[in-house]
Amino acid sequence: MPLIRRMEEMRDQLNLNIEKLYERAKVSSAQVKELELPQQLIYRRTYRSNNVADKTVLLRNTALEAMRAHGTDITRRMYFIQFPIDRPAEVSFCVAVPPGSEGEYVETTAPMRAICIYHHGAYEELPAVGRQLLNYAKAHGLTPQGILRHTYLEGPPQHKDPAKFITQVILPIV
Repeated sequence: MPLIRRMEEMRDQLNLNIEKLYERAKVSSAQVKELELPQQLIYRRTYRSNNVADKTVLLRNTALEAMRAHGTDITRRMYFIQFPIDRPAEVSFCVAVPPGSEGEYVETTAPMRAICIYHHGAYEELPAVGRQLLNYAKAHGLTPQGILRHTYLEGPPQHKDPAKFITQVILPIV
């Protein structure tokens, strides 16, 4: 069983890497995709933040805090923020932590159905992408759960040019 679990972890990591390569290749214009978000063990801290610079610092600080306390789970989407659609300044900064992690700020997200767009570009453009997902949901009779999520795939650690940033913008739906 340990070997099977290890191979499953390797498969999951390969799938994430393949998905990142497809998105990096940007073979077509941004399209709305439907997906199932799996359950995930995360370290979550919530703060008020209205601007990209503050959010960047808060996510970095949350990631460092999570790594010191628990390490990170590199088999999952490692870093994301999540916020209520009607209160975008109430931001949860989330970091994937390894299975078995326990303690203050550690919780498990529920699996959920969602739609998403992979955005290539600056973080300042993300609110418009969120509106695009909300409009798509309305046009297709989908009911949003009331939150938006930004999952950071590639950004400042890999690139200095914001045009090369890749962010998965996710709208959970009922």
